Amino acid sequence: MLLACATAGACGAGGGAQSPDGGETNAVPDESVLANCDVGGAGEPTELRCTGLYASWNKKTLGPGVRAYDPGLHFWSDGASKARWIYLPPGTQIDTSDMNEWFFPYGTKIWKEFAMGGSRLETRMIWKRPPDDAGVDAGGGDWYLTTYRWSADQSQALELTTGATRADGKSYEIPSQKSCIECHSGRADKVLGFEAIALSSPAASGVTMATLQAENLLTAPPESPLNIPGDTATASALGYLHMNCGVICHNRRAGEAAFSGLLMRLESNALDAVQSTDTWATGVNIPAYFLTSIGQTKIFVPCAADKSAAYYRMSVRDGTGGVPFGSQMPPIVTHQPDPSGLAALTAWLNGPACAATSSSSP
Repeated sequence: MLLACATAGACGAGGGAQSPDGGETNAVPDESVLANCDVGGAGEPTELRCTGLYASWNKKTLGPGVRAYDPGLHFWSDGASKARWIYLPPGTQIDTSDMNEWFFPYGTKIWKEFAMGGSRLETRMIWKRPPDDAGVDAGGGDWYLTTYRWSADQSQALELTTGATRADGKSYEIPSQKSCIECHSGRADKVLGFEAIALSSPAASGVTMATLQAENLLTAPPESPLNIPGDTATASALGYLHMNCGVICHNRRAGEAAFSGLLMRLESNALDAVQSTDTWATGVNIPAYFLTSIGQTKIFVPCAADKSAAYYRMSVRDGTGGVPFGSQMPPIVTHQPDPSGLAALTAWLNGPACAATSSSSP
């Protein structure tokens, strides 16, 4: 079956396109992205070039309406570098009536490219299909979630739903479609990194919260800035835990780890103080529900980061060095601990968190 159109909006996108540096790109897809585009069982293009991301496959110029963004807060992906793009259909808005759970218009597409050593490994895509296009459900409701694996010579990227280990010849894992759904189910409308707290962070670029507000792309803009509380070390740690733990699993809405009682998503209505965050309230000096037999008895231990259950779980990978399976965090699709995340957690717990708890002790 051939795909009838290959623009970002899947038959109907319009408007100018933006290159990663913000400049205009060609708005008319060339023959390299229009020719021989097959579709799969859910109506998805089976090649990345046909998804609308690019107007020119050879030049990698962006398609109509596709815009680059960096959320500022980053999920650890075993050291892979990433690039991200979003397409919102012309004339639509994101429903932000609940600032913590955005709902995106039908036709939205979001891509994330992963590379190692300058070579692209995969480009993931999530696409909110219109109701009449829902067809075969990949487990994401209206959303279709998939990834495209790049060939070694970088000439093509074909859909891969089963996942792949050692995709870089070492330890990088391309997730299966099932794993994608497992993570993205942590948000009510499946989108992870394109969200209020991250896009409001100082390091965000491209399409940011300020951009969305200026272009009237939100149904209900925030009434005040969404700033992560605390000093630099605190905000860095809270932001890291928000993106790597809270957005996906440890949240009070759709997260699979809500049962644990440990919540680390930063809620837009609880940013007035560090102690107001779920991370502090449910984690600092709170007894750990797991791994107490090896000495980690509390989740976050001020003044002693290395005694924290959270630190331990972030620092290990299952089956490595005798680590019991079910120990590592995040629990899937990662085979290397994140040194920057561990450093951020240490700087917070041994610094500001230590000072705060020490000063409040009788």
